[in-house]
Amino acid sequence: MPPHHIGILLLGLALRTPAASAAELTVRVSDVQGRPAHNVVVVATPKAAVSAPARSAPLAEMDQVDRQFSPYVLAIRTGTPVLFANNDSVAHQVYSFSPPKRFELALYHGKPREPVVFDRPGIVTIGCNIHDNMVGYLYVTDAPWFGATGDDGVWRVHDLPPGEYELQVWTPLLPPHEWLQTQNISISDESTRASFKLKRALRPEPAPIKDKRVRDY
Repeated sequence: MPPHHIGILLLGLALRTPAASAAELTVRVSDVQGRPAHNVVVVATPKAAVSAPARSAPLAEMDQVDRQFSPYVLAIRTGTPVLFANNDSVAHQVYSFSPPKRFELALYHGKPREPVVFDRPGIVTIGCNIHDNMVGYLYVTDAPWFGATGDDGVWRVHDLPPGEYELQVWTPLLPPHEWLQTQNISISDESTRASFKLKRALRPEPAPIKDKRVRDY
């Protein structure tokens, strides 16, 4: 067989080779009364080695508006730099004493000079030295698949390889001993659904302070 015919044959075989399969996973989280639970972190961790897509850790941002952190909960990949912008009408001094990342930013308005890199997985509680009511959370994970539920209580991912996974949901709006819930799930087809029902209603997120008459820095 002429060499160019062999090349055409190999190309045809390559084109007919099925692509690696990937499944869609939909996770629905509700509170004890069945209402959608929004802004709940969901993490899918494979129990065995799988081919995960290469993902970078782009710059993320946690803003400060009306004396609150926004978003209240931010899920990021380990190694992600986070910029703590301050678009509030007052200055803030952001800090954390959490073991995965201890840091403190000097009092500032606008954007700080450098982002903070979160290079260890874990839960990081963020506060302000000036305003004790301000609190936010970063969920830092090594897992390749994670995110947060929307207003409908749903998180969806489209590129999971088939296999066995542990699902985790986490929210600081429950008592600390109930922050984390887990379940095992088998991903074997094109579309899989899972659901979590939290043990109680979520407490409200901290309310913004918009009263300009409050004396401040």
